[in-house]
Amino acid sequence: MSLRSFDKATHDPRVAIIILNWNGLDDTIACLQSVSNVRYNALEIIVVDNGSSDGSVETIHKIFPEVQIVANASNLGFAEGNNVGIRQALDRTDYILLLNNDTTVHPDILHHLIPVVEEDPSIAVAGPVICYETEPDTIWCAGLQMGRGRMYGLSLSHTTSVLMYCGQPTHTVPEKIYTVDAIVGCAMLMRTSVLQEIGFLASELFMIHEDFDWSLRAQEAGYRCVVIPIANVWHKVSVSINRQDQQRSGNPSAEYYWYRNWLLVMRKHYGRRAMLMVALLYAFKLFPALFFQDITKRRFIPSVWKAHWLALIDALVGRHKKRFVR
Repeated sequence: MSLRSFDKATHDPRVAIIILNWNGLDDTIACLQSVSNVRYNALEIIVVDNGSSDGSVETIHKIFPEVQIVANASNLGFAEGNNVGIRQALDRTDYILLLNNDTTVHPDILHHLIPVVEEDPSIAVAGPVICYETEPDTIWCAGLQMGRGRMYGLSLSHTTSVLMYCGQPTHTVPEKIYTVDAIVGCAMLMRTSVLQEIGFLASELFMIHEDFDWSLRAQEAGYRCVVIPIANVWHKVSVSINRQDQQRSGNPSAEYYWYRNWLLVMRKHYGRRAMLMVALLYAFKLFPALFFQDITKRRFIPSVWKAHWLALIDALVGRHKKRFVR
């Protein structure tokens, strides 16, 4: 959707919503129908298509002729795919909202988010409370935090990315805005001046944990990451399916990038020793446990087992290689 006329009377900050699509036509259409109802004057909507083969570009253009569509020739991944949209909007907007194509939003989402961020220039990125579409009062994610683990009696930090308040009712989140380690890329409102200062999403990660990396970079530059505790986004994720099981069911790509990228992000921000400690946890505790769990359940998925060890090896040698990508 082209930039709605800038409201000079209210001086609304200019916002671009960027939606990344890859062979997800039905979800993207539902998302666009939701976003088209957002009540905000200075708004543009950009769909970045990552080389879809399902006719997405033509269909979206037909149904939503005012939506800007950027068609990539191939699948550039979540990070660089969104970067393409960010570059498109950067010079003419004050904020960019990255939005998953499998979400729907409240019409007043920007009226809830923008004033809070406008009042506090220390905020680089903000996110709403994201709930499950099937259970709209149950939280999927209300911020990301560092996980902790134990191995042979030792307490380890920085072990994984944790969805805060996941599975809890919406009334359990704090009433006031609160600072978090990172904002999930599913619905991520980024200040464009900070994007210009610290750079875009890390394209070398391809997908997964680029949101955590960018949030950490913003904090290292002196900014904050906050959650604005209003449920404004609903995500098409099953409440009953555990994330690990959902991603591991024949999906070596998700497993590879989850573990490889987390190790790379830890080395980047906390040093090689921190990464090695987590790598040891993976090699001697987590990966063997997942393997024996699969054997016990008669779930034979050697591609996933291979993905685990390739993730470990590639991270240890600092290799940013595309694997298991169609």
